Amino acid sequence: MIHKISIENCFITIFMMLFVGSYAQQKQATFPPPSSPILINTTKTKGKIIIDGILNEVDWKNIKPISNFFRIEPKQGGKPLYSTEVKILFDDKNLYIGAFCKDSLGKKGIRVQDLRRDFNYGENDVFGVQIDAQNTKQFSVSFQTTPYGNQKDLQVFNGINNDVDWNALWSVKTTRTKDGYYAEFAIPFKSLRYNIPKNNAPINWGITFFRLARRDYEQTIFPKIPQAYGPHRMSYAAILTGIKAPKPATNLQVTPYFLYN
Repeated sequence: MIHKISIENCFITIFMMLFVGSYAQQKQATFPPPSSPILINTTKTKGKIIIDGILNEVDWKNIKPISNFFRIEPKQGGKPLYSTEVKILFDDKNLYIGAFCKDSLGKKGIRVQDLRRDFNYGENDVFGVQIDAQNTKQFSVSFQTTPYGNQKDLQVFNGINNDVDWNALWSVKTTRTKDGYYAEFAIPFKSLRYNIPKNNAPINWGITFFRLARRDYEQTIFPKIPQAYGPHRMSYAAILTGIKAPKPATNLQVTPYFLYN
C-alpha cells in the first residue's frame, strides 16, 4: 500500500510539473496589445511612383525603412533568419507599399509552387500587408504577393474568419535579385473603406505586415503579435498616420463578355 501511494504521488507530481511548465510557456507566448501602439508616419510623394518592383524613385530612397520584424514561426521570438524592410508612401490616388525581403541565397532561395491568383498559403514565399482603414481593431483587408508577383487579397474578421472571395483592384510588381526580392504595391484609396476626419485632419489606420520565408518556414510580422494570433489580429496593429486621402469612392471593375445562342 505504501508503495502504491508513492507511485500515485509521483504521477501527480509529474503531472503538476508538466501543467505548470505548459502554463508558464503559454503565458510567455501570449501577451496583451500595447497600450501605446507603434506610430508610422508616412509622407506624400513629390514625384511619380512607377510600379515596376524596383523602388528606385527618390521618394523611396528618402524614407527610413521599417525593419524590426518579430518572429512567430517556427518558434516565437529570437532573431529572424530572414530580414525584411518596408517603406510606405501615398499620393492623391494610391497607398504605396515597398518591401525588400532579404535572402542570402537570392534567387536560389525562392520557393514558389502556386502561381495562381489567391494562391494557397504555405506553399510560397509571401509578403503581405493588412489594413484596418476604419480602426475597428476587428477587421482588416489583406494584400499579399509572392516573389513572382501573383496576387492574393482577402477580408479577415476578428482575426480568424476569412473571406477569400473578396477581390479588390490593386497592383503589385516584384523583382528577384541576388540578395532577395522586392515587392512594390499600389493600393488605390477607392479599394478601401474609410472615414474622412473632420477639418481635413490626417487619417489614422491600423496596419500590420508579415513575411513567410518558405525555405525554413519562418514567418515574421510587424509589429509584435503573439504566435497564437498572427498578423490579422488588428488589436495589436501599428498606427499608420499622416495620410490625407480623397473622399471614399466606389471601385468598380467591368469585365466584358458575350452571350451566344
